[in-house]
Amino acid sequence: MESVKFVLLFLCFAGLLFCGITITVNVLYMVIGTLYDLFSRPKCPNCTKRVGKETIRCPHCRSALGEKRPQEEINPELYARVKALIAGQRRVSEEELTPDTHLAEDLGIAGDDGYELLEAFCETFEIENMSEIEPYDYFGPEAVDPFYVYVFLYYWVFNREKLNEPYYSLRPLYLRDLVKSAEAKRWILSKE
Repeated sequence: MESVKFVLLFLCFAGLLFCGITITVNVLYMVIGTLYDLFSRPKCPNCTKRVGKETIRCPHCRSALGEKRPQEEINPELYARVKALIAGQRRVSEEELTPDTHLAEDLGIAGDDGYELLEAFCETFEIENMSEIEPYDYFGPEAVDPFYVYVFLYYWVFNREKLNEPYYSLRPLYLRDLVKSAEAKRWILSKE
């Protein structure tokens, strides 16, 4: 009977130790990743604040960064309606939104918030092919997988080239893309 108690006690201790190590390593991984992302982002040449890597317009001083995308004609009435929908969903002012607003980076939309935004967009503008939209391609997962650290350690030991690939790569989704889809009444962003 004593040996059974000892084995159960040992298994409980080993499980708690494993969970504790997993949580500690994941917290360190998230802190280091956040610091790396914070300090590796480029700076705006005008206001010297950090901006996203794919950002076209600085969210702080509103100056244009890098190459501008060619301006396309967009329907002003639909543009105003899409802007009002996004502003209402994200609780931002409509003046902050431009056709080049990157929904994930500039507005901080991720995971289920992106799914809810696209669902509201499709209902409002009667998008026919809603089933073809994969929101997580544009907004990523809601949170970090707690066991990803073990995948990271596996790649670090056995396949270091895989570490250079992003954990998930987001496809860009701009406000102008939503306006084009609303005008066509179908999701027009192609699957790459």
